Amino acid sequence: MNEIVGGVRRTKVLIVGSGGNGISAAVLLKQAGIEDFVIITKHNDFGGVWHQNTYPGCGVDGAISIYQFSFAINPEWSTLFAKQPEVAAYLRKVAADHDLYARTRFGTEMLGAEWLEDSACWSVSTTGGTYHADALVLVTGFLEEPVFPKIPGVDSFEGRIFHSSMWPEGYTGEGDRIAVVGTGSSALQIVPSMQKAARQVTVFQRTPAWILPKNDRVFTAEDMASFRESPEILLQQRQEIFEYAERMWENAFLMKDPAESQKFEDMARAYLEEQVPDPELRRMLTPDHQFACKRPGASDDYYAALQEENVELVAEGTAEIGAGSIRSTGGREFEVDTIVLATGFLYGGHVLHKIKRRDGRTVGEVQQGHPRAYKSVEVSGCPNLFLIGGAGPNGQNWNGLACGEVVGAYLVKVLQYMEEHGIRAVEVHESAETEWKRRTDEILAHGPTVAGGCVNYSQDDTGHNKAAYPGNQREMEAALSKFETAVHHVIA
Repeated sequence: MNEIVGGVRRTKVLIVGSGGNGISAAVLLKQAGIEDFVIITKHNDFGGVWHQNTYPGCGVDGAISIYQFSFAINPEWSTLFAKQPEVAAYLRKVAADHDLYARTRFGTEMLGAEWLEDSACWSVSTTGGTYHADALVLVTGFLEEPVFPKIPGVDSFEGRIFHSSMWPEGYTGEGDRIAVVGTGSSALQIVPSMQKAARQVTVFQRTPAWILPKNDRVFTAEDMASFRESPEILLQQRQEIFEYAERMWENAFLMKDPAESQKFEDMARAYLEEQVPDPELRRMLTPDHQFACKRPGASDDYYAALQEENVELVAEGTAEIGAGSIRSTGGREFEVDTIVLATGFLYGGHVLHKIKRRDGRTVGEVQQGHPRAYKSVEVSGCPNLFLIGGAGPNGQNWNGLACGEVVGAYLVKVLQYMEEHGIRAVEVHESAETEWKRRTDEILAHGPTVAGGCVNYSQDDTGHNKAAYPGNQREMEAALSKFETAVHHVIA
């Protein structure tokens, strides 16, 4: 187990990533009796996105009842929409409970990987040396690589400027004049938090987003006691939220029923009208694209924060940054002390450009801006490579933690099949991969992320949806419930 030969570390399974889905994959391997695995991560602790993002107000925008592992239901949450410190602590506790710390190499970033034909294994170069692994599992997330807008003059700014995912430790915004660039999910949480502390908050909105209320709830000591004493209450909550989210994903994102999809937009429009009485502000906040074209927001206090005296919404993009100011595309200039770039992430990052296929070309080179993977998991030319969540094209589900359990269970099935049949490696046929992607593109072409009239992080270079799984969670589970030998090439 985990031998070191000639300076190279050897393991059966190498997991790249220490977020929630990486934890799931590792736990499922252990539960199946597959003990020979190592986790590497560039971070210094578990948590993934919840380790990286620490800005004030950071928290889940889906109910915590569902955003937790099925094998580690927690009755101790303080609110229905838990904040980052609680989520990170939960993930670290689960990792500790399953003895994952001893199997993890922190501060170790993957630099590249190539398949070795003679050895039938992956050679993975990292900042901590080289690993040889029979199977390589990429769990690097889809909200990991920040997008930095190219704003003229950015290097001339003399105050603080940072991406929302790189929040300076201890920075509260107290007394500052703050510009928040962007109005996505992070901004919906940052703006209300900064409004309470800052002298002035100026929000630059290039495109408004549809927003639904969270209807957050604080759990009392009595609530938590009842959760501990009657776990079926938590399971019932979880099931109810699951059913609602499945319907929303099917209808709002996949357009299985356009009439039902319209209901979600109507709900968001009614919430905006209820929260924002001023017609001009309401006009600026009303999207001209279809609901779910961009990722819908969820907030109980964003609209209220925008109407406070120390907050101004600028419905324009940013044109230029000066030594102590920022100017909008409409020519308005604002003196600021701090600029927060709440400008989002590149979906999936560039991880597939680091993986060399058997033919020596990287996956990114071959796929040319139209990323694909069979059932979001396997890539042709790459034996024993498994993608989980954002690392996998079309692997996004409404529940960000679902993929780790669904694909993790599939990973176990494949490894067990190989062990039982004395197989060293399996590789999906390119024809199966491309056909699955063709059908996926057909399904998602009708959805709002492609046809809804906006630009979003789900679109690839060819205009197709590279993010969403083309079905609901139950369909994803069914598709990955068995290993299909007919569409795989076997390396004995």
